[in-house]
Amino acid sequence: MTTNAETRYAIDPATTKGLDTQGLRDHFHVGGLFAEGEIKLVYSHYDRLILGSAVPVSGPLVLDHVPETGTATILERREMGILNIGEAGTVEVGGESHTIGKGEVLYVGMGSGAVTFNAPGRYYVLSAPAHRACATKLVTFEMARHVELGAQETSNERTIHQFVHPEVVESCQLVMGY
Repeated sequence: MTTNAETRYAIDPATTKGLDTQGLRDHFHVGGLFAEGEIKLVYSHYDRLILGSAVPVSGPLVLDHVPETGTATILERREMGILNIGEAGTVEVGGESHTIGKGEVLYVGMGSGAVTFNAPGRYYVLSAPAHRACATKLVTFEMARHVELGAQETSNERTIHQFVHPEVVESCQLVMGY
């Protein structure tokens, strides 16, 4: 099992203005996340956000210690949202197994311990600092908040499906949707 972590440092607006296309991509674009048999993470100094992926193939992938967090385990002082973009798969957290269908999100509360990703799912991971522990919870499409925005006349009509928000997960800090 391989876990790759990258750290992105915050830069000020004046520096950003001076960047060319490649410089902007280097600082702000995250590509190549979904590598088979790997967990890939990017730790950003913007709000200490971690984004990444887990693509288990021949066996489970375990996400536990991430040195960039400065803690013994990734969820010691963080919460996490896990979106499955592949076939239904299972994720084990805190001694419990959760089946996550395609397009569903598992919210994982602070202090939950190691996270084990099992095939055949393809998991997008988002983690943010947390200030209190909330219960781990599966959030289905029906439970999401569906926010209609824009207008067809201005070519920006869209629906944002918010899966992780305080109405679904009590007092969470993380907001996750697509």
